[in-house]
Amino acid sequence: MAATWRFRQNRGGYGLWDWGLGTPPIRDLISVRRPAADAMSRHAPVRMWSATTGDYIVLESGLEYELARSLDRDPSVAWLVAQPVAFTFDDSAVHVPDLLVEHWDGRVVVWDVRPQERQDERFHRMVELTAQACREVGWGSEVHTGFAPARRLNLLWLGVFRAPPNWPHAENRRQLLALAGGGTTVADVLAHDAGDGHLTALVWHLIWTGELVVDLDHAISAVTVLTLAKAETDV
Repeated sequence: MAATWRFRQNRGGYGLWDWGLGTPPIRDLISVRRPAADAMSRHAPVRMWSATTGDYIVLESGLEYELARSLDRDPSVAWLVAQPVAFTFDDSAVHVPDLLVEHWDGRVVVWDVRPQERQDERFHRMVELTAQACREVGWGSEVHTGFAPARRLNLLWLGVFRAPPNWPHAENRRQLLALAGGGTTVADVLAHDAGDGHLTALVWHLIWTGELVVDLDHAISAVTVLTLAKAETDV
Protein backbone atom coordinates (compact mmCIF):
# COMPACT_ATOMS: atom_id res chain seq x y z
CA MET A 1 0.00 0.00 0.00
CA ALA A 2 1.40 3.38 -1.00
CA ALA A 3 1.89 6.10 1.60
CA THR A 4 2.21 9.86 1.50
CA TRP A 5 4.67 11.53 3.86
CA ARG A 6 4.01 14.89 5.46
CA PHE A 7 6.73 16.67 7.41
CA ARG A 8 6.90 19.96 9.29
CA GLN A 9 10.06 22.01 8.87
CA ASN A 10 11.47 25.00 10.72
CA ARG A 11 11.70 26.66 7.34
CA GLY A 12 9.07 25.66 4.84
CA GLY A 13 6.10 24.81 7.02
CA TYR A 14 4.01 21.64 6.88
CA GLY A 15 3.36 19.68 3.74
CA LEU A 16 3.69 16.66 1.50
CA TRP A 17 7.25 15.51 0.84
CA ASP A 18 8.34 14.62 -2.70
CA TRP A 19 10.89 11.81 -2.40
CA GLY A 20 12.03 12.65 -5.90
CA LEU A 21 13.91 15.48 -4.21
CA GLY A 22 15.81 13.00 -2.03
CA THR A 23 15.81 12.63 1.75
CA PRO A 24 14.12 15.45 3.71
CA PRO A 25 16.43 17.77 5.70
CA ILE A 26 16.28 15.80 8.96
CA ARG A 27 18.05 18.45 11.08
CA ASP A 28 15.34 20.92 10.03
CA LEU A 29 12.37 18.69 10.92
CA ILE A 30 10.11 19.48 13.86
CA SER A 31 7.17 17.57 15.33
CA VAL A 32 4.13 17.36 13.10
CA ARG A 33 1.90 17.76 16.17
CA ARG A 34 2.30 19.20 19.64
CA PRO A 35 1.36 16.81 22.47
CA ALA A 36 -1.03 18.25 25.02
CA ALA A 37 -2.60 16.86 28.17
CA ASP A 38 -6.25 17.20 29.11
CA ALA A 39 -8.78 15.38 31.26
CA MET A 40 -9.24 12.69 28.60
CA SER A 41 -5.55 12.06 27.91
CA ARG A 42 -4.12 8.62 28.62
CA HIS A 43 -0.60 10.04 28.86
CA ALA A 44 1.07 13.20 30.06
CA PRO A 45 3.59 14.86 27.70
CA VAL A 46 7.23 14.77 28.78
CA ARG A 47 9.71 17.55 28.00
CA MET A 48 13.21 16.07 27.72
CA TRP A 49 16.47 17.94 27.28
CA SER A 50 18.47 16.16 24.57
CA ALA A 51 22.26 16.21 24.66
CA THR A 52 22.15 15.00 21.05
CA THR A 53 20.17 17.93 19.64
CA GLY A 54 21.04 20.55 22.26
CA ASP A 55 17.35 21.35 22.67
CA TYR A 56 14.16 20.08 24.29
CA ILE A 57 12.14 17.23 22.79
CA VAL A 58 8.46 16.97 23.71
CA LEU A 59 7.34 13.35 23.98
CA GLU A 60 3.84 11.97 24.41
CA SER A 61 4.39 9.43 27.19
CA GLY A 62 6.78 8.11 29.78
CA LEU A 63 7.49 5.09 27.57
CA GLU A 64 8.59 7.39 24.74
CA TYR A 65 10.77 9.23 27.24
CA GLU A 66 12.34 5.93 28.26
CA LEU A 67 13.29 5.17 24.65
CA ALA A 68 14.45 8.71 23.82
CA ARG A 69 16.58 8.88 26.98
CA SER A 70 18.30 5.62 26.04
CA LEU A 71 18.93 6.72 22.45
CA ASP A 72 20.18 10.12 23.62
CA ARG A 73 23.20 8.42 25.27
CA ASP A 74 23.92 6.19 22.26
CA PRO A 75 27.10 7.49 20.55
CA SER A 76 25.86 6.18 17.19
CA VAL A 77 22.86 8.55 17.30
CA ALA A 78 23.27 11.87 15.49
CA TRP A 79 19.74 13.36 15.73
CA LEU A 80 16.30 12.79 17.24
CA VAL A 81 12.87 14.09 16.17
CA ALA A 82 9.65 13.37 18.09
CA GLN A 83 6.37 12.85 16.17
CA PRO A 84 8.44 13.22 12.98
CA VAL A 85 6.04 12.44 10.13
CA ALA A 86 2.36 12.00 9.35
CA PHE A 87 1.68 9.05 7.06
CA THR A 88 -1.52 8.84 5.05
CA PHE A 89 -2.15 5.44 3.53
CA ASP A 90 -4.30 4.50 0.53
CA ASP A 91 -7.33 3.77 2.70
CA SER A 92 -7.03 7.29 4.24
CA ALA A 93 -5.70 5.92 7.54
CA VAL A 94 -3.32 8.41 9.18
CA HIS A 95 -0.44 7.41 11.43
CA VAL A 96 2.16 9.48 13.29
CA PRO A 97 5.15 7.44 14.59
CA ASP A 98 6.68 8.48 17.88
CA LEU A 99 10.34 9.07 17.12
CA LEU A 100 12.80 9.41 14.25
CA VAL A 101 16.47 8.62 14.82
CA GLU A 102 19.30 9.53 12.48
CA HIS A 103 22.56 7.65 13.03
CA TRP A 104 26.04 8.90 12.19
CA ASP A 105 26.46 6.14 9.61
CA GLY A 106 23.48 7.51 7.66
CA ARG A 107 20.84 5.06 8.89
CA VAL A 108 17.43 6.54 9.68
CA VAL A 109 15.00 4.60 11.88
CA VAL A 110 11.37 5.45 12.64
CA TRP A 111 10.10 4.18 16.01
CA ASP A 112 6.63 3.35 17.25
CA VAL A 113 6.21 3.04 21.02
CA ARG A 114 3.54 1.06 22.80
CA PRO A 115 3.55 -1.53 25.61
CA GLN A 116 2.81 -5.08 24.53
CA GLU A 117 -0.51 -5.23 26.39
CA ARG A 118 -1.86 -2.19 24.53
CA GLN A 119 -0.98 -3.35 21.03
CA ASP A 120 -4.18 -4.02 19.12
CA GLU A 121 -4.96 -5.04 15.55
CA ARG A 122 -4.95 -1.45 14.28
CA PHE A 123 -1.56 -0.74 15.87
CA HIS A 124 -0.03 -3.83 14.26
CA ARG A 125 -1.44 -2.78 10.91
CA MET A 126 -0.02 0.74 11.24
CA VAL A 127 3.36 -0.71 12.19
CA GLU A 128 3.32 -3.00 9.15
CA LEU A 129 2.36 -0.18 6.78
CA THR A 130 4.97 2.10 8.33
CA ALA A 131 7.65 -0.56 7.89
CA GLN A 132 6.67 -0.98 4.24
CA ALA A 133 6.78 2.77 3.60
CA CYS A 134 10.18 3.05 5.29
CA ARG A 135 11.66 0.15 3.34
CA GLU A 136 10.66 1.84 0.09
CA VAL A 137 12.85 4.85 0.89
CA GLY A 138 15.71 2.97 2.52
CA TRP A 139 14.78 3.75 6.12
CA GLY A 140 14.30 1.34 9.00
CA SER A 141 11.44 0.94 11.46
CA GLU A 142 11.30 -0.43 15.01
CA VAL A 143 8.81 -0.90 17.85
CA HIS A 144 9.68 -0.20 21.50
CA THR A 145 7.57 -2.04 24.08
CA GLY A 146 9.51 -1.03 27.20
CA PHE A 147 12.68 -2.03 29.02
CA ALA A 148 12.90 -4.55 31.83
CA PRO A 149 12.74 -2.88 35.28
CA ALA A 150 16.50 -3.13 35.96
CA ARG A 151 17.50 -1.32 32.75
CA ARG A 152 14.77 1.30 33.16
CA LEU A 153 15.83 2.11 36.74
CA ASN A 154 19.54 2.05 35.90
CA LEU A 155 19.01 4.58 33.12
CA LEU A 156 16.92 6.78 35.41
CA TRP A 157 19.78 6.82 37.92
CA LEU A 158 22.53 7.37 35.37
CA GLY A 159 20.56 10.16 33.70
CA VAL A 160 21.18 12.30 36.79
CA PHE A 161 24.87 12.31 35.82
CA ARG A 162 24.57 12.90 32.08
CA ALA A 163 26.06 16.42 32.21
CA PRO A 164 29.89 16.51 32.21
CA PRO A 165 31.41 17.51 35.57
CA ASN A 166 31.99 21.26 35.93
CA TRP A 167 35.32 20.76 37.68
CA PRO A 168 38.67 19.75 36.09
CA HIS A 169 38.39 16.00 35.69
CA ALA A 170 40.83 14.92 32.97
CA GLU A 171 43.16 13.23 35.45
CA ASN A 172 40.25 11.49 37.21
CA ARG A 173 39.02 10.26 33.83
CA ARG A 174 42.43 8.80 32.97
CA GLN A 175 42.56 7.13 36.37
CA LEU A 176 39.12 5.55 35.96
CA LEU A 177 39.76 4.30 32.45
CA ALA A 178 43.07 2.79 33.55
CA LEU A 179 41.37 1.00 36.45
CA ALA A 180 38.59 -0.32 34.20
CA GLY A 181 41.10 -1.40 31.58
CA GLY A 182 42.71 -3.71 34.11
CA GLY A 183 39.41 -5.23 35.19
CA THR A 184 37.65 -3.94 38.28
CA THR A 185 34.35 -3.62 40.11
CA VAL A 186 32.27 -0.61 41.07
CA ALA A 187 33.38 -0.98 44.71
CA ASP A 188 37.07 -1.06 43.74
CA VAL A 189 36.74 2.10 41.67
CA LEU A 190 34.73 4.03 44.26
CA ALA A 191 37.34 3.16 46.90
CA HIS A 192 39.72 5.51 45.06
CA ASP A 193 37.49 8.55 45.67
CA ALA A 194 39.37 11.21 47.63
CA GLY A 195 36.32 12.02 49.74
CA ASP A 196 35.02 14.94 47.68
CA GLY A 197 32.69 12.75 45.60
CA HIS A 198 34.24 13.89 42.33
CA LEU A 199 35.51 10.52 41.23
CA THR A 200 32.26 8.83 42.27
CA ALA A 201 30.16 11.25 40.19
CA LEU A 202 32.53 10.79 37.25
CA VAL A 203 32.09 7.02 37.37
CA TRP A 204 28.33 7.41 36.81
CA HIS A 205 28.86 10.02 34.09
CA LEU A 206 31.27 7.77 32.17
CA ILE A 207 28.81 4.88 32.41
CA TRP A 208 26.13 7.21 31.03
CA THR A 209 28.34 8.25 28.10
CA GLY A 210 29.30 4.63 27.45
CA GLU A 211 33.04 5.04 28.03
CA LEU A 212 32.66 2.69 30.97
CA VAL A 213 30.36 -0.28 30.48
CA VAL A 214 28.25 -2.24 32.96
CA ASP A 215 25.45 -4.75 32.48
CA LEU A 216 22.43 -2.45 32.55
CA ASP A 217 20.02 -5.38 32.56
CA HIS A 218 20.94 -6.15 36.19
CA ALA A 219 20.96 -3.89 39.23
CA ILE A 220 24.25 -2.01 39.58
CA SER A 221 25.90 -2.99 42.87
CA ALA A 222 29.31 -2.97 44.54
CA VAL A 223 30.28 -6.19 42.75
CA THR A 224 29.19 -5.02 39.28
CA VAL A 225 32.08 -5.38 36.84
CA LEU A 226 33.25 -2.27 34.95
CA THR A 227 34.86 -2.60 31.53
CA LEU A 228 35.99 -0.26 28.77
CA ALA A 229 33.77 0.29 25.76
CA LYS A 230 36.83 0.27 23.49
CA ALA A 231 40.61 0.52 23.66
CA GLU A 232 41.67 3.90 25.02
CA THR A 233 44.83 5.60 23.83
CA ASP A 234 45.01 8.39 26.37
CA VAL A 235 45.14 6.47 29.67
